[in-house]
Amino acid sequence: MTSLRVLLAACVALPLLSACFTSKKSLIAGDEAILPVEQSLVICLEADDPCIAFERRGDGYFGSAPDSVDSGAAIRFAALAQAGGRQVFLVETELEEGEGFIYGLARRLSEPDARGATMQVAGLDCADFDQESRQAFEAGGGRIDTGFITNCQPASLGHLKQTLLQAYRAELADDDWWLARAADL
Repeated sequence: MTSLRVLLAACVALPLLSACFTSKKSLIAGDEAILPVEQSLVICLEADDPCIAFERRGDGYFGSAPDSVDSGAAIRFAALAQAGGRQVFLVETELEEGEGFIYGLARRLSEPDARGATMQVAGLDCADFDQESRQAFEAGGGRIDTGFITNCQPASLGHLKQTLLQAYRAELADDDWWLARAADL
């Protein structure tokens, strides 16, 4: 797995994450996109995967791993919340062309880590919901498709933000939570 798109999409293919937040269309419109850094950003996931440098393009960023044979990944950010003195972002990347979008969380690192990463990414799992949270998600217009993989489809960007804050607000400032979520990708 060499691109962020493939790594975020791992929740569709791997049993480590049993449920993903997805959408058939982009929830982060160009005019709602946030550019967390002026120039480029670097995301490093698994220790044996190369880091991915993303260059700013328009209302998002584009990058591909150095040894990638695919065309790369475009990502967009939307502000979610302040936690632990840092801005937490919702990150969106397109699945295979035309198959929809998948969502995760990201936050800037105060300084690059040992591998040069400037952003941390956390996978999301809507299987974390208890029954009450699932009912609230669906009552807000969201759809939960169950099967081999559970697929949670929010009604809108606002609905997704509200859902994530209800589910994860306490964990967003916890460095260990971020490390564990990155390990799930």
